[in-house]
Amino acid sequence: MAGTRSRYADRIASLAADARAARERFGDTELTELELAGTAVSDREEAALVAARDGLGPVVGVYVEARTADEPVRFSGRELDRLHAATSDWLAVYARCRGVDADPDATVREAAELLIDTHDITDVAALLTGTHRDEP
Repeated sequence: MAGTRSRYADRIASLAADARAARERFGDTELTELELAGTAVSDREEAALVAARDGLGPVVGVYVEARTADEPVRFSGRELDRLHAATSDWLAVYARCRGVDADPDATVREAAELLIDTHDITDVAALLTGTHRDEP
């Protein structure tokens, strides 16, 4: 049934609420002693790392965990919407930390596929927000 909650529903709801709160809190705040994903940050580089590692990382992680589980997991539409919102919220926070005002619209699946390719959640965030820099 498409409307049935998965065993990840509560975790997804919590991750989405945390992402929304971080985006709202960070939206009007200059970066001085801000708490982000449970970590006190005081500069943009540190905040970007925390947003990717401790914010976006767990969102993508729950998706990958569910998709690679021994028993198939079917997310409800609401769960997928929350995963999408959480992904976009953390990417917006990451972009702002990198000095870019953006409203990214990336799916958690896109983020998961990039994570498989790059093995680095900060690279995923940078690529999905267009803030990556090519190495010389």
